[in-house]
Amino acid sequence: MENEISYAISLVGQKTGFYADQRENRQFISTISNGQKVLDICCYSGGFALNAAHGGAIDVTGIYFISKHFSFGLVQD
Repeated sequence: MENEISYAISLVGQKTGFYADQRENRQFISTISNGQKVLDICCYSGGFALNAAHGGAIDVTGIYFISKHFSFGLVQD
């Protein structure tokens, strides 16, 4: 859990797709997204998109280029 958001990450393979060094940047997005439209490109786990929504964005679009991974970030509760 980070910034009151629970993430699902894959432990299969060598990489999780969730970059710990981006923690402060994900939290920063939640502080500037209120009332904004946000586009998150390459959003494997949806970290920036979810933080934008958590911060009050009025519209959030997350795009990932490999379709088998796209739904992974959308399975957030």
